[in-house]
Amino acid sequence: MQIRSSDLYLREEEELNFYEIILRGRQRKEIVIGYRLADADCAVINPPHKDVRRKWSYKDVFIVITEKE
Repeated sequence: MQIRSSDLYLREEEELNFYEIILRGRQRKEIVIGYRLADADCAVINPPHKDVRRKWSYKDVFIVITEKE
């Protein structure tokens, strides 16, 4: 598991739902399992409302399963 910068998956202030983030991770051969918003103390793993669109920030991060670099 690794924490990845959101700029690997989106543009600043881009409005996407979590399913779309998962698809972008899949293109990188990664499995996106959660995120931590810039202003949050805790990460969200397996978010319940994956279809809700939101504006993401470059300060947000994603939790992914990926091969070791």
